Amino acid sequence: MLHVNEQDIDKITEALSLILEGRSPSPIEIPSGGAEDEVTQLTRYANRFISEYGAFAAFLFALSRGDLDGESPKGGMHVLHSLKNLQANLRHLTWKTQQVARGDFSQRVDFMGEFSESFNWMVEQLAAAREELLLKNAELGKASRTDPLTGLTNRRGALEMIEKESLRASRTKRPFVTMIADIDHFKRTNDTYGHDAGDAVLVAVSGVLQEHVRKVDLCSRWGGEEFLVLLVETELPGALVVAERLRRSIESTQTVHNGVSLRATISVGMSVYGEGENVESCIKRSDLCLYEAKNSGRNQVWFQETLDTPARPAPR
Repeated sequence: MLHVNEQDIDKITEALSLILEGRSPSPIEIPSGGAEDEVTQLTRYANRFISEYGAFAAFLFALSRGDLDGESPKGGMHVLHSLKNLQANLRHLTWKTQQVARGDFSQRVDFMGEFSESFNWMVEQLAAAREELLLKNAELGKASRTDPLTGLTNRRGALEMIEKESLRASRTKRPFVTMIADIDHFKRTNDTYGHDAGDAVLVAVSGVLQEHVRKVDLCSRWGGEEFLVLLVETELPGALVVAERLRRSIESTQTVHNGVSLRATISVGMSVYGEGENVESCIKRSDLCLYEAKNSGRNQVWFQETLDTPARPAPR
């Protein structure tokens, strides 16, 4: 007849009750020297369950706090395998999230059911927002370098391009030419016909300038009624031809505003960039040549070929 120790049964019952209540019981002491009966075996199984439950509970608690590097407990309980899979999925999800944070919006998740749908939707929204932001930034960047009236590059954008061209000229040993063109008697047009008429003349002049320079060249509104033209990889003889063609084309252009025919002429100062010269000095020499063109009667081109040569008028 099986002899049952009621105290041992009570201890096992108490341990199981504590587990069900969410608490971790201590292992049940097995009396030394006792017979290996059914109750002793049950106690050993109960202690093994207590041990695996404790490791399982600690692992689950760490996982719930975001600790994904904890070592998964040993044991044959089916729930432990599920937790290991969950840990692996969370690690993989963390890696994918890190890739998204680095800008890889191609990441997708397909192993976590409804959560996968939310994650994938979030990444798609982030990708779309990023594309829109890049587009807006590009538009803002272009706007910050564009004159709103004429659509030409503004002074800021022109300086950036001239600086880049000076670096290229230093490498290739090919010169470039800067021209500053100023509309003659522009204030008289504004005072006589109004600023809208002046704007119409500015737009017309800018159109002629763009029409008569190459796509690789730069035509910019330098400020007010001044324009700067950059002729890349151009020697002085070719630049003089371009400058004179621009002067004649603008002289012959008629702008009609509110029924009034408006005409304009330009004075041009130009200089050839010298090797090792800074951009500011090259532009300053063009400006000095423009000053000479204005003082010499306007509607003409003056140039300076090098730092050591004087400014002089271009042949007409």
